Amino acid sequence: MAAQIDPKKCTMCGGLIQPLCVEICPDTAVRVQDSRVVVTEFLCEDCNECGVVCPDKAISVKVDTVTF
Repeated sequence: MAAQIDPKKCTMCGGLIQPLCVEICPDTAVRVQDSRVVVTEFLCEDCNECGVVCPDKAISVKVDTVTF
């Protein structure tokens, strides 16, 4: 299961072009689409880098799937 983003919590930190989660993702699985952050499930490796860097705590990865 890929990282899940709660759109109600996400404030697009860093702006619409490059929020922190987009910047940190080693697999380019996180991107901005239609002015919101989305995760491409088949690219996401469940590393939780995006969840760690998110100041809004808007990103979660199931603990049993974290790969680090």
